[in-house]
Amino acid sequence: MNKFSLYVSLIVLMFISSCKENKDSKQGKDSVSYTPSTQELEYQNYSSSVDNDTSLIRGNSLYYSKEDGSTMEVFINLNEEKQTVKIEELYSNASSSSMCSNTFYFNKGLKYISKELFERGDELSGYFVERISYYDEKENPIKTIERVADFEDQLYREEFKVVENYNCSSKRALMALNQEGEFSTTFQGFIKEEPYLYLIVGDNEDNGYTSALVVQYEDQTIKKLQMYEAEMIGKGIQVEFETLSGTQGYDYQILLSTRLR
Repeated sequence: MNKFSLYVSLIVLMFISSCKENKDSKQGKDSVSYTPSTQELEYQNYSSSVDNDTSLIRGNSLYYSKEDGSTMEVFINLNEEKQTVKIEELYSNASSSSMCSNTFYFNKGLKYISKELFERGDELSGYFVERISYYDEKENPIKTIERVADFEDQLYREEFKVVENYNCSSKRALMALNQEGEFSTTFQGFIKEEPYLYLIVGDNEDNGYTSALVVQYEDQTIKKLQMYEAEMIGKGIQVEFETLSGTQGYDYQILLSTRLR
């Protein structure tokens, strides 16, 4: 082998080694190889059974958005006893157009499993992370695993690694479902776009989350809000709604009823 060929080979080996080290650093210094235990396989079987259960009752929160591009929507699945068995939190941030998610599985009313999909890093060095945590009867995490990839659709090719236990909170998802906290619904005005009249509700803060609902029937509350629109801005309002799919692939939130708080 001549000097030039040797030089090229060394460069290739250094490049491969560098890529491997970079990928390993994404997993974290404390990560170790992962082989699921019998108990963890039971967790996985439970989540699969919930995912495949077609008898579950499904509901959803309002679809929330911000002017900066952030979005938030939550779906909930209940069993026949009206117990929560699954919550899916779908969100995006202003810094990224990617859709991230937190999925929670509940067993006998307790958080049992959490599955997260999110981006870590910045635009230049960012990558996708899938993180799963299993919980005990006190909702404390007993094991957390994760895998990373440069692109979301490449995650399935990567192996999970055991990392430091992480407790993923479902509080934010519950606030969205219950129209509380940063997802509280206050009156923010009306928007007229023929042929629809939209009621705008949301957090009464600058760049807060808001949501738009199609007004089909002008009840006494709607008429009062229209008559005193400027004075009523920021007034708490509880909304009941239904989400329907339109003919052009859009989802519409149809207002069913309103109640001033």
